[in-house]
Amino acid sequence: MPSTTDQTVSDNGIFALFKGDSGSGKSVGALSWPNPYVFDFDRKMPTIAMKHFPGKKIDWDTFKDVFEIQTKLNSFEKDCPYETLISDSITHLVILILNTMGQIKGEDPVSMMKKLVGTRGGKEQASMMGFDYYNAETNFIERYWINALKQLWARPGNPKNVIITAHCMTSESPNMMTGMTTRTRRLVTAGRSVAAYIPTEFDDVWHFGYETDMADGKNKRYALTENFGEDFAKTAYPLPAKIEFTGHPPFYEDGDLYKKFKKIIDKDITL
Repeated sequence: MPSTTDQTVSDNGIFALFKGDSGSGKSVGALSWPNPYVFDFDRKMPTIAMKHFPGKKIDWDTFKDVFEIQTKLNSFEKDCPYETLISDSITHLVILILNTMGQIKGEDPVSMMKKLVGTRGGKEQASMMGFDYYNAETNFIERYWINALKQLWARPGNPKNVIITAHCMTSESPNMMTGMTTRTRRLVTAGRSVAAYIPTEFDDVWHFGYETDMADGKNKRYALTENFGEDFAKTAYPLPAKIEFTGHPPFYEDGDLYKKFKKIIDKDITL
């Protein structure tokens, strides 16, 4: 029977959601983890990897549908040679799910838009996307993708780390009665329920962003591990609330988030 006294924090690796605005450093942070493989849904490899980690071996694949994803994941169930699996990003994974559903239904994006245009009162009006698309998103994300990755991570051996990235968006909801506007931040997905569900599956949800150093006017990249304003974050590790990992050209070595993470965990120091 397992016991918490038999393990150290670093034994478990990390199962984490890295979220933030586009360009905030989510992928750069994730790629710093050791021996990574990338499910490249954003189709931006190897540009970022070669810029920030020149010489580091990083394998990746792109996918034309969710069935190719399943095949790749099944291969990792038999043998995973990678210490870190990165899903980059869940936002573009959702697009792939919707496109796969369209392929099954024989609807390419353009023809689907034409079918969705109807008339009402003599004017053209676009209908909403069918529930089968939203159901496909929910079933794949909630019932398969995150669960399958968590099972791989929880077993002995590789992968020791699993990181999923996601884009964030800000929405405003005006209240006509009070005149007040509520601003909220959520993950960019097709359905709101999926966006709310995803963070519940992680003990580590790190929020990524930039801030300007008033002394030199340069932007600094950081990861939040605790809530700050509208940006939700949490961690199961003894980490500071903010970790700064700005990389500077030409080698970007000081932007290695994993090295800073390990330094804090292994030596119990605060950067």
